Amino acid sequence: MANPSPRREFVITTHYFGFDRLTKALRASPHWLGDEIGKGMRQSALAVQRESAMLAPVDTGRLRASITTEIDSAVIPRWANIGPSVKYGRFVEFGRKPGSRPPPSSALVPWMKRHGMPASGAFALARAIARRGIKPQPYMGKGYKAAGRAIDRIWERTMRAVEMRWGRENG
Repeated sequence: MANPSPRREFVITTHYFGFDRLTKALRASPHWLGDEIGKGMRQSALAVQRESAMLAPVDTGRLRASITTEIDSAVIPRWANIGPSVKYGRFVEFGRKPGSRPPPSSALVPWMKRHGMPASGAFALARAIARRGIKPQPYMGKGYKAAGRAIDRIWERTMRAVEMRWGRENG
């Protein structure tokens, strides 16, 4: 499938080794299997979204509110994208290296006004950011790590549900 989420600025991706082989083997499986795996995928993605939102730095709350989840719509979903849709989200997560391109001055003006700075200083602030950089504040990566135990529990429950139902139907 082509880029599943062109509106996101960056995406955290997880790969499960052997998952492709499993999905090939189960393509002929009953429809309920995709439902169970989809449920586990949704719950896992929402756990990462929730943890990341709690860790996101807050000025206006826009970054936090922009963190959303998208799940593969295939019968057996293989991916979930979790991330912010605001353009500055990646710069908060990864920072800016000294010497990189400055942010647009116009993007800094609303922040400056909220913090009592004159808008006339936007160019100087952009130049200072370009020279000094910005430290990363990795809310998405830390959110993923913080959700790790919950994700493990979700998949344990999901696999138990699949085993039980498979046993009932294939008895």
